[in-house]
Amino acid sequence: MPKKVVVAGALGVVGRAVVEGLEAGDAETVVGLSRRVPDFPTRADFVPVDLRDAAATRAALAPNADASHLVYAALHEKPELVRGWFDPDQIETNRRMLAHTLDALPELAHVTLLQGTKAYGAHLGVPIRVPAREGAPHRAHANFYWEQEDLLRAAAAARGFRFTIFRPQIVLGVASGSAMNPIATLGAYAVLRRERGLPLVHPGHPHALTECTDARLQARAIRWAWDSPAAQDETFNVTNGDVVVWSELFPAIADFFGMPLGEPEPLRLRDEMPGQADRWGAIARREGLREPDLGRWIGLSWQYADALWANPRAPERPALVSTIKIRQAGFGDCIDTERCVLELLQACRDAGYLPER
Repeated sequence: MPKKVVVAGALGVVGRAVVEGLEAGDAETVVGLSRRVPDFPTRADFVPVDLRDAAATRAALAPNADASHLVYAALHEKPELVRGWFDPDQIETNRRMLAHTLDALPELAHVTLLQGTKAYGAHLGVPIRVPAREGAPHRAHANFYWEQEDLLRAAAAARGFRFTIFRPQIVLGVASGSAMNPIATLGAYAVLRRERGLPLVHPGHPHALTECTDARLQARAIRWAWDSPAAQDETFNVTNGDVVVWSELFPAIADFFGMPLGEPEPLRLRDEMPGQADRWGAIARREGLREPDLGRWIGLSWQYADALWANPRAPERPALVSTIKIRQAGFGDCIDTERCVLELLQACRDAGYLPER
């Protein structure tokens, strides 16, 4: 049983799901690290810290230096999200943030590190091997995953702790201000179109096929890995267990919001949606929403939505991953992605991020 769990990036999509899952389950002591304060009820001890600052990280974590488990879901992103993924400064900053966190926690027994399908080059605009498997060699492209993983493996060998690396596909969850949050973008996009009397249209190619990972499912996989001998020092892909065509989710989403459905139409959300900030603020004031500032709630996620959806060309090959390894290791949990999307949109309503129907 973990003595104390530190969750870095605790207000992000994965980090928040981990915190909430631990609070609802075992009675571990949970410490959340973030630069912002939580905007939701929580029993976790939240510590404000900028992990880019080594001295500040040591000082902030000194009262929790006895932590036994670290879930590292923190991210540093550039204002130009996709371009930033190739930036040497972004790569080095993410490496340093993990190094500062590990150095401040000397008694760790296990570390969870989050990666993703950029490990397979899914962000490069060229087809990847389908399905992508964890044993694939590192591709020769700039990626902070490799620097963090090398650092983690060296620290584990020197200090004797164990680790598990997870590579979820497109992560769906509840969070405010995240750089990559499809649920927030779907919710705000639908509400703003409904407010203008417009139908809901899928803003991308109608045949775009993908997989997703419910952040709650990822949180359960993290908890499973702590106790599973088969998960120690291993890397696992994690998905919901099905594949989806994005446009075919939109009828259920339109019904959820009580609005008509239109034909798919390529749209650049980063160009169209920020101009709706005043309208969002009016809706928020009228409906009593938790976050009246559209940019503060969405973060960089309009850019991420465009990376997922706004491709007018037919996709050459979907970026799909194999989950055989984690299932054979003993984690077989799954969730229907349409159900996942609707549950998370409802969770955003319940939390006051989205208005009632």
